[in-house]
Amino acid sequence: MASKPIQPLVLDSIGIYGLNRQSSAASLPPQYLTTANNIMLDEKGRVTTREGIKQITNNVHTGSLDTDGNPTANTLIVKSLGEYISSTGAKTIFAGAGANVYKINTANTPYTLDAQTFTSSPTTKTNGNWQFTNFNNQFYGVQSNNEPINYSGSAWADLADVQHYHKPSGVTTFQPSCILGDYGRLWVGNIGENKDVVYYSDTLIGQTFNGGAAGSVDLKTVWSGDEITALASFMGKLVIFGKNNIVIYNDPWDPSAASFQLDEVIEGVGCVARDSVQVIGDDIVFLSSSGVRSLARTMVQDKMPLTDLSLAIKDEIRTNILTADMDQVKAQYDLSTGSYLLSFGGKNIIYVFDFKATTPEGAPRITTWNFELKKNPGALLSTDDTLYVGLGASTYFGKVATYSGFYDVEKKDVTASYGNQSACTTAGHTWESTTSKCYEDIDNTYQADFKTTWLDFEQPGISKFLKRFLAIWSGGKNMNVTLNWFRDYNVEPTSANFTLDPTAGGPNYLWGQGKYASAKYAPAFQPTEYKVSMSKAAKVVRLQIIQTVSGFKASLQNISIWAKQGKIR
Repeated sequence: MASKPIQPLVLDSIGIYGLNRQSSAASLPPQYLTTANNIMLDEKGRVTTREGIKQITNNVHTGSLDTDGNPTANTLIVKSLGEYISSTGAKTIFAGAGANVYKINTANTPYTLDAQTFTSSPTTKTNGNWQFTNFNNQFYGVQSNNEPINYSGSAWADLADVQHYHKPSGVTTFQPSCILGDYGRLWVGNIGENKDVVYYSDTLIGQTFNGGAAGSVDLKTVWSGDEITALASFMGKLVIFGKNNIVIYNDPWDPSAASFQLDEVIEGVGCVARDSVQVIGDDIVFLSSSGVRSLARTMVQDKMPLTDLSLAIKDEIRTNILTADMDQVKAQYDLSTGSYLLSFGGKNIIYVFDFKATTPEGAPRITTWNFELKKNPGALLSTDDTLYVGLGASTYFGKVATYSGFYDVEKKDVTASYGNQSACTTAGHTWESTTSKCYEDIDNTYQADFKTTWLDFEQPGISKFLKRFLAIWSGGKNMNVTLNWFRDYNVEPTSANFTLDPTAGGPNYLWGQGKYASAKYAPAFQPTEYKVSMSKAAKVVRLQIIQTVSGFKASLQNISIWAKQGKIR
């Protein structure tokens, strides 16, 4: 009897729907992944490595940990980031940490975090957890248990010290926890003594909340016993989030007009984290008590149906909601990746909801970013061209990084070894003249790994003799890869190691070598096939691929396993 031929088992759509930890790995189709650490999915669903978290500033405090590995009380964590945009379009990044607001000073190398001085006699700031907003060419910040603050474009001050300041009538302590600058005025909510009242300022006068066109929206008769957590502007409407309800008002341009009316009350679902609210195109995404939700408008009816975006990892998200401090939850819609990023302070993980494509259920694809060195992202900010990350643990207290390159870069203070500018620059490091310190860039590698579901190749009852693993990767020069394969629900894998060594091709100009003496291109690596011998037989197989990212991006094109058909078992 002739031997059966070796046949390819092709996996050309592996992982295109992203992470699913809610369902059993044995019941999921191969388009899902059960682990997706430090990876992204491109427009075609191909698995690629995330970019690095590159420290760009010095630190405002070295910080320390207690015996449980948690920040001590005097440790400064960057808990907020905001971008002020002046009337001329000039942009400045500010960070909140501890009792201060810091300016990222890009005139220094590395950038410095310069503590800002407040005019007059400012109140003591007790936390760095500000919510910032631009309004009428000025910059405002609020947080619970603190006085609102204002940046005029040249100086910071407590809002109470700004000319023409008037707090709302009848309010003793004006300390709102959330803010929105839109529809020609400032809107603030949850001032502590009145947790269910929204106050709005006079037209174009952000410091005047009493007199003129200032006023308030009392929600006591709209919902029962709830408190305001966040505010948003959306499609010409004012959206007020409570912990358990959502209220929507029409025509907020003139709150005194008859057209300013209650449009809708969504009961039983609210927002539990102020900084989770993000407007994404024609939608609002936020964190509710049951998971990540979408407040989407349809073309058919003038209502906003709710959609759960985190069903694939629902239990994991709910566990984080129960155990994390909601004041430290941060989210941002990252323009560079088309993703909603969600971070739970102290959890050392960012959940990436990729809106470039969706699963069959209509939800975004999910992956995760993890950080071996416990950076614990404490703040996120996406500008037109950069994603900023405020860091908050281990050696990274009080520092700001960007999402770029393919190393996790740490700036190490080596002034003790290189105490002057000459010695520092001769060693190839960076001298920061303002503080007279020498910094060395430490290029830390990081691990990107993913694990598949149990794969039966539509032949669940047939044994396969595994012969060879073939995969095509683009990029990933000198990247070490470990392939683990698990057989028949066994938890112990068989392993093999190999290195990506792509062939360079295409234009590779440097400055001064192109046709016009100014062309600059990075090396282009052609897709390359990699083969790994496999062994043993199995009815179902599960793959795990672990990549050590060390300076280059790697994009997986496809996978196939060559096997010989065995017995029906």
